[in-house]
Amino acid sequence: MDKFETQFEDLDVATGYYENATSSATAVGTPQDDVDRLIGQVADEAGVELQAEMKAPEAGLKTKAGTSVEEEREEELGERLRALRN
Repeated sequence: MDKFETQFEDLDVATGYYENATSSATAVGTPQDDVDRLIGQVADEAGVELQAEMKAPEAGLKTKAGTSVEEEREEELGERLRALRN
């Protein structure tokens, strides 16, 4: 039983050491500018355009009538609600 407790304590110490080493060597130490630059580089290589602010894809879309997709969806929902009330 003593051997088991000793091995368990050794394992606990080793686990703590590895957790500490990996947590200090991860993204916490990487500057945000470097991360953004790398994301942009990978996107350029893949032929993908990134927007300055990552928005929902349909938020900026306009329909033929000049309204946004979101406004059109709101209007449709309003019409359905009015129809249900009648």
